[in-house]
Amino acid sequence: MSWRSTGVAEATLFPGTLREIRVGGSSLLLVRLGEPIYALDPYCPHAGGVLAEGTLEGPRLACPVHGAVFDPRDGKVLEDPFGIAPPSGGVDPLTRYPVRLVQGMVEVDLP
Repeated sequence: MSWRSTGVAEATLFPGTLREIRVGGSSLLLVRLGEPIYALDPYCPHAGGVLAEGTLEGPRLACPVHGAVFDPRDGKVLEDPFGIAPPSGGVDPLTRYPVRLVQGMVEVDLP
């Protein structure tokens, strides 16, 4: 793993923010819930929905395509679009990447 700058200042990510970014050759989704900032895969593993276009209500990130719901704090599936109780459903969790702040800038630890 390697820490990479996102080029995003912490001060520009307000609580409730979803922002898709590119770091090197990777796309990531930055999510801010209160103080913590999380970095996740930016696309729904179910149908490829762009999660930055989804809705964030507290720790519930809903895909705009079929309504799968994820917890940005750990990437776990909270609601499967087929009504199957996780973890038995057909939707994989999101990969989450470690985040740190260095001089007010967001950095992500990528493989």
